[in-house]
Amino acid sequence: MARFFFHVRENGDDLSRDIEGQELADLEAARLEAINANRELLGERLLHGGSLDHRQIEIANEGGDVLATISADDVLFRDGQYRSYSDDVTKSAPNINLTGSKPPAE
Repeated sequence: MARFFFHVRENGDDLSRDIEGQELADLEAARLEAINANRELLGERLLHGGSLDHRQIEIANEGGDVLATISADDVLFRDGQYRSYSDDVTKSAPNINLTGSKPPAE
């Protein structure tokens, strides 16, 4: 297990450093953790207002090297389509494509 740190960067400059980190199996597990954390942050931003595209989570190793960055786009889109998550506990997320049209009713 390796320790990963999840720093939150706002507007490209303001950095809130994770000083505790989290032990995870590998970088892919860290990416999934960062995506879930960013989902929560985006949800709060949607509730309280503000821009969605100026926050990133930087995944760093114990040496301080940034291994990956997760942005709002990484959370919201995959391959040009809105992402869906199998763990959507509310089952309320809209199922739409980028054109904004909803799929036909079942």
